Amino acid sequence: MEKNSTQQQNSNIIKRIVIFTLMFPAAGVIAWLGSMLYGSKTDLMIRNVVMILAGTGIVIFSFVMSEINGFFIYRNEGRYGRFSLTYLVALVIAVFLPYLPVAGWPFLVIFVLLAMFSNGMTGLVAGSLCLLLAVNFAGCDYAIFWLYFISGMAGILVFANLDEDFKVAIPMFISMMILALCLTANVILFSQEKLSIGQFMIPVINLMVCGILLLVSLKMVSSVVIHRYRDKYMELNDPECPLLVQLKELSKEEYYHAIHTAYLSDKIARNLGLDDAAIKACGYYHRIGKLLGENTWENVSSICDKYHFPPKTKRILKEYVDPDEKVVSKETIVVLFADCIVSSILYLFAKDPKAELDYAQLIDTVFRKKFETDELWENDISLGQLYRMKKIFLQEKLYYDFLR
Repeated sequence: MEKNSTQQQNSNIIKRIVIFTLMFPAAGVIAWLGSMLYGSKTDLMIRNVVMILAGTGIVIFSFVMSEINGFFIYRNEGRYGRFSLTYLVALVIAVFLPYLPVAGWPFLVIFVLLAMFSNGMTGLVAGSLCLLLAVNFAGCDYAIFWLYFISGMAGILVFANLDEDFKVAIPMFISMMILALCLTANVILFSQEKLSIGQFMIPVINLMVCGILLLVSLKMVSSVVIHRYRDKYMELNDPECPLLVQLKELSKEEYYHAIHTAYLSDKIARNLGLDDAAIKACGYYHRIGKLLGENTWENVSSICDKYHFPPKTKRILKEYVDPDEKVVSKETIVVLFADCIVSSILYLFAKDPKAELDYAQLIDTVFRKKFETDELWENDISLGQLYRMKKIFLQEKLYYDFLR
């Protein structure tokens, strides 16, 4: 498994080198062609190419460092091609934007998209390079740069933490208001003409276009980034998933143990506001290694790779199954308690199918024993969440009779 992991890392490094090696000169070519298009003098052309190349080098460094240090908010690890293509397209757009009135440039959308396909810092640097190129070719003063830099920075910040619920109304409102304020302060306020409704036409059109493009772009981001694994989780969390069918054929006891663990894990996750899809999948597959013999991390990891488990689920399973890993995340704690309670009830029913169990006492015993060990030390879950978890387990007394 270590060999496979090393091979995957080497493959990612080669992929990164190839894509960014192509992206670097491509950015310089775009700056050169743009300079040719606008008839820039040789010295200005050289300046444009050198500055874009230097800036692109910084963008690449920022992306790589963000991946190494885990600074990505969204799932952008290894997505070099997608980011490179977005960046190069943004540069091309920046070359042609001077043909539009400066009050109509959609840089808010460009900044937000670049950030969502990388992270805040990388998106800010990449967006600023595109903006500088457009400002340079259009011959604008510094006020236009500040207009779109500030509104772009605000857009990156307000859209930085979209979750699975994808609530975009407030970020949209804030970013549109800041863009409107910047347009007013830098374009309308300094207009040499007499104030009229016509002066507001282009800024209003810009706001409308940015709003529409943002909604379309965010919908795309939701599909390919935020909800990238939605379909995979729907497949994995189906009790009739082929992998679970294999487990059922191997052992009905293990299959039903997984079903019950997944049900309780999902119930707890929803109540605590955690990633219920990832936790439910871990409930189903926390013993899937038995398909290959023992439920070791090597076997579980091999199955995760073969069936392309989402990274978060694999990370939780590693915490849970690998004895060398310390249990830290809330998600792992949820699966841990659900598995312990299901295991305890199934064990007691196996000894005496007609036994009348005191579920409250059993649950209290499980929690007390876990507190007596070091499993709950130095992890992310709070006492309040543990209390709520215990309360939910107590409310499921009727369900436990189905385990009989």
